[in-house]
Amino acid sequence: MRQDRKETLGYVVHGLSIALYFYLASTLDVLHVPLPIRYLAWIMLGLGVTLVLVSIATLVGNRGEGLIEGGIYGIVRHPMYLGGIVLFFSWIFFCPHWIVLLISSANIAIVYRTILHGERRNIIKFGDTYGRYMESVPRMNLMAGLVRRLQRK
Repeated sequence: MRQDRKETLGYVVHGLSIALYFYLASTLDVLHVPLPIRYLAWIMLGLGVTLVLVSIATLVGNRGEGLIEGGIYGIVRHPMYLGGIVLFFSWIFFCPHWIVLLISSANIAIVYRTILHGERRNIIKFGDTYGRYMESVPRMNLMAGLVRRLQRK
C-alpha cells in the first residue's frame, strides 16, 4: 500500500476512533474514576490540545516557506503528533476500560508510524539541514526539549 494511502487510512481510523470514543464514554460501565486521575486526564487533554493548536498556528504562519526550527518546533520536532498522542492517551484516564485502551494504543501506534515516515521524508526534502535539526531537537521528548532550549539561551 502506498504511503499516502496509509496516511489517509490512518486519518480515517483517527476520525472513527474519536466518534467511537465518545459513544463508548457514554455507554460503557466504567468504575468511578478517582478525582486525581480525572485531574490528570484534564491536564493531559489541555496539553494535547495546546500542542496541536500551537503547531497548527506555527505551520500556518510559516506558509510552506521551509523547515521550521523555532518556536514549539525548536523544542520538539513533532509537536502536533505529540499532542495527538497525549490526547489519545488521556482517553484512557477519562474512560478506563480495555476497549478504550485498545483504541488508544492503535491510534498512538498509527501516529508514531506517521512520525517515522515524516522524518524519512524530511531527510530527503531538507538533507543535512534536517539531520542537524534532528541532532539538536528531540523527536517528542518535551522535557528534554525544554531543557535543551533553556541551555541554549
